[in-house]
Amino acid sequence: MSDLTLSEVIGLVVPGLLVCILVLWAVGMIRVFRQRRVLRYTDRFRAEELTGRVRQLKFRGYEEQAIQLVQRELGMPARKARSWVKSI
Repeated sequence: MSDLTLSEVIGLVVPGLLVCILVLWAVGMIRVFRQRRVLRYTDRFRAEELTGRVRQLKFRGYEEQAIQLVQRELGMPARKARSWVKSI
């Protein structure tokens, strides 16, 4: 086993941490942009709750019911609702 110096360890760890931070930031931004479409129709808490229910319906294979749920709850036009549900 080779002995690593402190500067070598730091040289390996710092870039890895930066990559992790950038990935987490990108995932957060994607989440915000997806919810922004729904936030025009409702508040943030309700949007997060609706997003969870839509994910459950999609996971079970009920995408059309998820689209109808979004239309019924938010009054969102069918085309926008379909696009938003597919993006989740």
